[in-house]
Amino acid sequence: MESLLSIQALSLVLLLLGIGLAFSGIRLSGWVLGWILLAGALLLQGFRSMLAYSFEHGGVDPATYAVANDWMGLGFSLLIVASMHMMREVFARHLLAEERLRVIGAAAQDAIIMTDNTGRVVFWNDAARRIFGYSEPEARGKHLHELIVPERYRTDFEKSFDCVRQNEPGHVVGKTLELAGLRKDGTQIITEHSIAGVSIDGRWHTICLVRDITERKQFEERIRHLANYDNLTGLPNRMLFYDRLRQAINLAGRNRHELSLLYLDLDKFKTVNDTLGHDAGDEILKGAADRIQQQVRESDTVARIGGDEFAVILPKIASRQDAATVARKIIEALCAVFELSGEQQQQVHVGASIGIATFPVDGADMDALLKVADAAMYQAKQSGNSFSFGAAWKADSLCNSAAPVQTVLSRKEKARNSFVPGPSVQRGGGDEVL
Repeated sequence: MESLLSIQALSLVLLLLGIGLAFSGIRLSGWVLGWILLAGALLLQGFRSMLAYSFEHGGVDPATYAVANDWMGLGFSLLIVASMHMMREVFARHLLAEERLRVIGAAAQDAIIMTDNTGRVVFWNDAARRIFGYSEPEARGKHLHELIVPERYRTDFEKSFDCVRQNEPGHVVGKTLELAGLRKDGTQIITEHSIAGVSIDGRWHTICLVRDITERKQFEERIRHLANYDNLTGLPNRMLFYDRLRQAINLAGRNRHELSLLYLDLDKFKTVNDTLGHDAGDEILKGAADRIQQQVRESDTVARIGGDEFAVILPKIASRQDAATVARKIIEALCAVFELSGEQQQQVHVGASIGIATFPVDGADMDALLKVADAAMYQAKQSGNSFSFGAAWKADSLCNSAAPVQTVLSRKEKARNSFVPGPSVQRGGGDEVL
């Protein structure tokens, strides 16, 4: 009898403890409360079975049995009430967690996308809708790679998440990746994915924080272009030219072939700029850059070093004659008339002087080649519209810078031309002036 009373007391204590915790403000895991209530219920049921057995065999008088049975009924009633309250609390916590996630997702400026281990979308916030154009009902249940990844990248994207499908974190989890993205309207963007993994019910889910970085990448590209390219002509600037020349020299050294550096200065450009203005000068520079590019290969580099100075890298030549051929073509192109825009339709004649340095004959490094090419250019400039090699210092005159273009100059103009070498400028009416 004493053992029965002990079991009854223990079961009632467990039941009351579980019920008290269920209705209290103490936040315990649903599993803990469930085990406490289950233990109390099992002990109570065991006590009830033992009590019924003892009553049938005369071990317990009817009055005691009736009182104990009433207590057990009350205990089971309290157990049902506590269980219902606990279930309501669990559902409330679940709903609260979902509401918090919804609020966080709505407030976030970055897309928050959760996929299950099959790669299907299970959560899609409002920022994801703004970035990719799909509403949550449209996205939910779809494979992520089919929604936001351009077709040519889908296979690689899907392979990256194979480990996740096998309930493993995978090598992409915990990393930030820049990936090509695709909007609903077909527009391609650049996205940054911060990827995390979480195990839910024993299955790995992937959480992607996605940011549209298209504008940032375009801005970075503009900054990079401004840092490496001339704003007027679009040619590589001095910094990028130096970098490419170093690379060309290293490559030529490894492969044991020659390269040539052409250092070019426009003849009489300063007079054009001072006489006709900076707008005309800028137009001449842009036209000169286009003409030089047309005379070289795609593998060659044309750069604007500064002012009216340009440079050309011929990264692989068979002989010096190749460099001479290119220099002639460039000078011939620059000796042709420049037609300026504007109402007066002015025509301007300039020219160019080119110094040529060859690797490795004239120098084994960048500084040596630049020094030789610069000196050769000034040697060629003494003749005008010519080129000179660094080693031989031989000038090859291609066109007479003082020759009239279309009309006979007046004696005064001839006198000016003989004393002050200047550009030949022809106006739309046919009169040529200096």
